[in-house]
Amino acid sequence: MPPAFLARVQCIVIDGADARRFAQAQFSGDVHALQSGHWQWNAWLDARGRVQALMHLADVGDGRLLAVLRGGDAEEVRGGLARYVLRMQAALTTCTFGGYIDGGLPMGLARTDRQDIVLGYGERSLRLRRESADPSPEPTVADSWRLADIRAGWPTLHQGDRRFLPPALGLERLGAVSFDKGCYPGQEIVARLHFRGGHKLRLHHIRGSVPLQIGTDQGSKDAGVIDVLESAFSTSEVEALIVAERDLPGEINMLGNKYRVVSTFDS
Repeated sequence: MPPAFLARVQCIVIDGADARRFAQAQFSGDVHALQSGHWQWNAWLDARGRVQALMHLADVGDGRLLAVLRGGDAEEVRGGLARYVLRMQAALTTCTFGGYIDGGLPMGLARTDRQDIVLGYGERSLRLRRESADPSPEPTVADSWRLADIRAGWPTLHQGDRRFLPPALGLERLGAVSFDKGCYPGQEIVARLHFRGGHKLRLHHIRGSVPLQIGTDQGSKDAGVIDVLESAFSTSEVEALIVAERDLPGEINMLGNKYRVVSTFDS
């Protein structure tokens, strides 16, 4: 079966002799641990530790790093990062690919296939293809992709979502924050949250019968304020990935509708 079109994917290319040094100084994950031909979860935080950009950072073997953004605007992120290049030999450029759902490829692999770049997600992969026109997306294809992300606890930051601290998105579990690599923006906050705890928000997978809109909802007495990061239809239910209080009951009420809490993802 040929790859199925998913959506346009915004990326940032980091090139130059100091590309890795720049990424190591700015991003929260350990870029030095990223091997050629692989990808890793990573993030860019502000000085208060809030996530400004969430990404799959890939080294496809040509000396460049490719930040595959999970939401947000690539040009806006590039402009923010560019302020910190200073005297480093690093160049930041944006590019947009057609994103396609493809077959299985081992988790963490990033390979080139002719002109395409393919990121392995285990039983599925994301194929990035340069093209001038978008094919017509299929809603069922997009739902199946989002469902896989929701069930795996893979968050997406939608444009304007810059208020979350790493534990709320499960970034430690995903390996997107490092505690021993040295300084980076927000590092002190990350370390304090890790070693002292205290952050009350976590990532949850819920199921119910009524569709949910992406964004912030006031929730209810048993759930508090809820942020819906992703929502998709399964066979007969709606599944969603939300940020809410760490200790939720087994069932929550949102706007008069009941949702089961399937799982809570660790920080």
